[in-house]
Amino acid sequence: MNKLRPALGIFGGTFDPVHYGHIKPVIDAAQQAGVQSVAMLPCHIPVHKDLAPSAAKHRLAMLKLAIECYPQLYIDDREIHTSAPSYTIHTLQALRAEYPRHPLCFFIGMDSLHSLATWHEWQALFDYCHFVVCCRPGSQTTLSKELQQLLNERQVMTNNALHNALYGKIFLADTPLLAISSTDIRQHIQQGLSTNNMVDPKVRAYIQTHKLYQPSTTF
Repeated sequence: MNKLRPALGIFGGTFDPVHYGHIKPVIDAAQQAGVQSVAMLPCHIPVHKDLAPSAAKHRLAMLKLAIECYPQLYIDDREIHTSAPSYTIHTLQALRAEYPRHPLCFFIGMDSLHSLATWHEWQALFDYCHFVVCCRPGSQTTLSKELQQLLNERQVMTNNALHNALYGKIFLADTPLLAISSTDIRQHIQQGLSTNNMVDPKVRAYIQTHKLYQPSTTF
């Protein structure tokens, strides 16, 4: 068997807008997982959420601004340029075809791990990627019986296993909880409240310039 190539990370979301709660946990989790490169994957039509309030071009532009200072992050815009719903399984299949010898590490939050069984063809996901879970210390003490069984079968305690297999493992990374959500940011903007500690200054300037998330904004 050919030697495996360096692991690639993937982190998806609507990023509407992108904020520190997206960026900082992924940076920390990638360091713990030993993943040197993470693709930020903005989706066009989310499956588990309402449609994004702002246009794809704005979300993509804000994401580019937000990651300028993080060389380990880059943008994969394949989902945002399609008219089909963004099913993770389809994206992973495409990535696996492109990177047959790279372990793929899909980054999610603990809330997404809890709801993983609702994802389209969720069991097949483990045939294409590992999962790196951003979770605050101690959060895994409240797991359901089904989720605990999944962890018993697939959790690894060190990151070596992520680099020695192409797929199939779960790695829990202890990352700080940042109580920030895109919904909260949009509400703050609508109410004229500060978002200084929530979003990158360049993203905040972009929002102001393009008058995003204001009650009178139309797209």
